[in-house]
Amino acid sequence: MTTLFLVVVLDLIGFGMIIPVFPFYAERVGVDPAAVIFFLGLYSLGQLVGAPAWGALSDRIGRRPVLLATLVANVLANLMLAMSHEPWSLAVSRVVSGLAAGNISAAYAYVTDITDDRTRPRALGLLGAAFGIGFVLGPAFGGLLAGDDPDGMHGLARVAYGAAALSALGVVLTWLRLPETLSADQRSGPCPPRVSPMAYLGRPVLRELLLSAIVVVAAVAMMQSTLALWAADELRVTATTLGWVYGFIGVVSTVVQAGLTGPLVRRFGPAALLRAGTAMAAVALLLLPTSASITQLLVWLGLFGVGSAIVNPSYSQLVATAAAPSERGAVLGAYQGASSLGRVIGPFAASGIAVALPLRWPFVAGGLLMLIGLAMQRGVVAPPPQPLVDATA
Repeated sequence: MTTLFLVVVLDLIGFGMIIPVFPFYAERVGVDPAAVIFFLGLYSLGQLVGAPAWGALSDRIGRRPVLLATLVANVLANLMLAMSHEPWSLAVSRVVSGLAAGNISAAYAYVTDITDDRTRPRALGLLGAAFGIGFVLGPAFGGLLAGDDPDGMHGLARVAYGAAALSALGVVLTWLRLPETLSADQRSGPCPPRVSPMAYLGRPVLRELLLSAIVVVAAVAMMQSTLALWAADELRVTATTLGWVYGFIGVVSTVVQAGLTGPLVRRFGPAALLRAGTAMAAVALLLLPTSASITQLLVWLGLFGVGSAIVNPSYSQLVATAAAPSERGAVLGAYQGASSLGRVIGPFAASGIAVALPLRWPFVAGGLLMLIGLAMQRGVVAPPPQPLVDATA
């Protein structure tokens, strides 16, 4: 578990390093500023396709080969980014990186293979904490490597090379220290199961989980894509202060997922915790635009950070419980794909709202959308796994 945690942290730090410098990079290679949001969305579009595919493949050939292949793909994507001098190559690098990010579903499946119902909540919480660490350390390292002149191509290339190096280190660690967890008799067979991720919507619990995940993640993405613009406009927040704000959210998320998720799931159950976290995030989104100072903003962002930190491992626990070992990677991949779809929908919805209305309204819309997601979770329980029968059999 320690090695897997470190591999995921390295990969996500590399992802986080790209976030603060990518808009500068895109403009330097000729991308119109208005089109940057499209290039950012290419990553999520790639993940939308990659997550279900890699998850299902890990059920067939094992978790370790998928982790190795996707880490190598991420190395290549970041090297391409470092050497990009045209918009098309920049676009390809982001699509490939998004496709490679489908390894997250294999990582979650790996955790479910080596844990039981008692230990799984804490393990999934630790894996979720890796995301928080990546979003805390990644942007800081990216800014450090970019140097004082982020508009300079050499500084931006250093960031991409640094991200590639971290993924390469992940390849080495996976190769040397990460054994396979899925035995031959647990695999789904040599031929790919003829089951579309959409087929999982036929199970009531999975349908509610996957559809509500799209809605909840879209609401989160609406906040994330609007926060910087709103804070700069309403609170006159500088880029440096905004970096500390994002760091604060990451720290809250890391602490909650690493230290509190396991005990809370064992006490209240993942379904109740999912609904509680969604409700907290909804309240935070609705109150966030009322902030008149940084202090008030941090209060509501803290509540949002706690709620969102509870939601993701709860979803993962419920999805994993609803899947048999031979299909767990595919089902978790379907969940990661649903989350990616939410991350595609959210920013574009927020952008459309911001064009017509003041910047506070994407937060309000996100809060209302979160409440809809909460209503969709009302029937979620933790059922015993039921393998999906081949629809063509």
